[in-house]
Amino acid sequence: MSMDFGLTPAQDAFRKEVRAELAADDIRAELDRLAASDDREPDVRPLYRALGRHGLLAVNWPVRYGGRDAGLIEASIVAEELVRAGVPDTLHVNTIQIVGLFVLLAGGEDLKSRCLPDLAAGRRFASVLYTEPDAGSDLAGLRTTAVREPGGDGYLLHGVKAYSLKSDITDIALCAARTGAAEDRYQGISLFLVDLHAPGVRRETIPGIADEQFHRVVLDGVRVPEADRVGAEGAGWPLLTSALAIERTGLDYSLKAERWYAAVLDQNPEPDDLAAAGRYGAEVEAARLLSWRVIRQLAAGLDEVDAPLAAAAKLLTSELAQSVAGWAATLPGPADTPRGGIAGMLEAAYREAPGLTLSAGTSEVMLQIIAADDTDGIRHTDEEPLLRQVRAEVRRRLEQANADRDRDPAAAVHGPPAPHGDRCPAWPALVELGAPGFEVPAEAGGLDLGLACSLAVCEELGRAGLSGPYRATALTADILRTAGPDGPGWRALDRLAAGDFTVDCGDFALDRPLPTRPAEDGLLVDGPAALERSGASHLLLPVRVDGTTALALVPGERAGRHPERTGTDTVVPLHGLRIAPEDIVCRPSGPDLRTLTARHRVRQAGHLLGLARGALAAARAHTAGRHQFGVPLHDFQSVAFRLAEAAARLELVRLAVYRAAWLADEERPLERAAVDALGLATDAVTRTTSLAVHVCGTRGLTAERPVQRYYRLARGEAVRLGTPGRLWREAGRLRLAGRDDLEMTTRPTLTEPGGRLPDDENTKWTGDPQ
Repeated sequence: MSMDFGLTPAQDAFRKEVRAELAADDIRAELDRLAASDDREPDVRPLYRALGRHGLLAVNWPVRYGGRDAGLIEASIVAEELVRAGVPDTLHVNTIQIVGLFVLLAGGEDLKSRCLPDLAAGRRFASVLYTEPDAGSDLAGLRTTAVREPGGDGYLLHGVKAYSLKSDITDIALCAARTGAAEDRYQGISLFLVDLHAPGVRRETIPGIADEQFHRVVLDGVRVPEADRVGAEGAGWPLLTSALAIERTGLDYSLKAERWYAAVLDQNPEPDDLAAAGRYGAEVEAARLLSWRVIRQLAAGLDEVDAPLAAAAKLLTSELAQSVAGWAATLPGPADTPRGGIAGMLEAAYREAPGLTLSAGTSEVMLQIIAADDTDGIRHTDEEPLLRQVRAEVRRRLEQANADRDRDPAAAVHGPPAPHGDRCPAWPALVELGAPGFEVPAEAGGLDLGLACSLAVCEELGRAGLSGPYRATALTADILRTAGPDGPGWRALDRLAAGDFTVDCGDFALDRPLPTRPAEDGLLVDGPAALERSGASHLLLPVRVDGTTALALVPGERAGRHPERTGTDTVVPLHGLRIAPEDIVCRPSGPDLRTLTARHRVRQAGHLLGLARGALAAARAHTAGRHQFGVPLHDFQSVAFRLAEAAARLELVRLAVYRAAWLADEERPLERAAVDALGLATDAVTRTTSLAVHVCGTRGLTAERPVQRYYRLARGEAVRLGTPGRLWREAGRLRLAGRDDLEMTTRPTLTEPGGRLPDDENTKWTGDPQ
């Protein structure tokens, strides 16, 4: 019942077919020629002609226009594999993804028949002529005119277009020109397909810092037949705005980020860069998930695309690619780099990167689109109906349980930010709903709904600013299920599902099991345990038994606690705590320990995501209702843009967290995805809760606004299962390990096959990752 993050078997097979075709001799020869070229901007047209011969340029176009009648998903797969193979993508983006698609959607049948087959075959190429010297992001301010030809059936175009790419080698261009009155900014724009070889066209180069140079195209009375108009006269603006989502999937930017990130890994970064390698790797993976969410909406139809989501995808993927290029520039490398090779690629990336946040709409324009939305974030239309129903019911019950909270202002800010254990006001409501049994197998009395459903509960608890025993109880169900029906704790699963007992697992430090010593009736445990001060009926303790890690479920009253508070944690000294043989509920193997840890991390990531979303919603509500200088705070761009960026980043985190749950429910490896999700959620919750307090002003420091609760909860919860630095070092180590079981959605390195050597062979990475 989780969101679907996979491709169909047919789509997976199609990707393999594309990779095989890209290995053809003629394509490889052209790729080798480009790699060996010393030119700043080598001519890629011969490569595109080879791709056209293999039918790889426009797979989602109808066969009669040179395509394969495939879908947008398949076209996006091809786009990914082209970039991964080293194909420069600008000509493909302009010719096929923008110009060709406009003609396909709005062109007349004659225009389609004349134009599209040549584009699909790589015989002709196209560029885009939107921007003018005085009309960039405000495209409605364009001054190029298209006047009806006296006594003819065409138009005469006059104007200057600037900053286009590849216009020196393209044959046609999609040009926006004004056919209506100048004061009619949006209704008087039309689109034309202009022959760049026609009389009156003059092309000039505008030197820039990137390898791909800009071009100025002067149109001096250029005749365009009426048949080459794309769409109705004056209907250009709706076409432009509806098709902008196609340019804003972010896929091209996420692929640049992936390729540049892979190039950094292939340069064998130093151990000091391990945490950055982990964090950027997680962001590259999540950015691709965000792009594919927009692509899936597009595949369902242009009307299905959520404009704030597309804006978030373009914003975050372009900003990420720029950041990866900047990070790569700070790493050691040869000062004088040749054009070829990895070092040359990264040097060129640094010069290309500033333009990424300008093309297809600046970052500021994207933030404005997100900020203008009237929700507390980006709409989540991708959840399956049952998951959406469960979430709505959990939220309703938590809101009821929270109704009488914060009546005492002093207690609200001086007491614990959220009660733990069965003192949590939400616990009875969750028990009544049956939530403790969501992950319990059906044969043991549970509902067996999977990790994604349980994750929604964790997220909603965080969104309500609550804690409680749910995560530890779900972890206990995991452990008892792992031990199997013959395990000593299996019979307790039905009581667990019924909510008859609660569990405190503290920080669940599997890497630091508590030492034990033998006793006449079992074992004795000595050592400090970091717990939640929850008053739970049972403690879940990792203990060392016979040289391996075992998991003990111990009645809480047996601990005889005398807690010592350390910050937000409680350290309970366990001196001679008795562990009976029946208390040892599981002796997991190494892989089982990793899976249990990963699933626990995903739940924690969900809780942190909920805390961040709750804080953001409270901050948005405050800025909508609070007026300064006669207007709502949200009308100030400096406030609205910060909240918009936070909303976009939380969508990135949400996709990473729920993909990890999807992997678990699909019984696929989730170790790497889980540490990525928790690292991203940890970073997001600290940033978002701090921002929420800030925008709420002094009220945010008091019980007048709930943001103080999220802020205080975040302090302890963000580091409960590891500090950000520790998590990112672990993530970086995993990415450089060369393992084939990490469920990467992006290639870990440019080197084929496999990537880095395993840890025990790569001496550079054998140090302690903690």
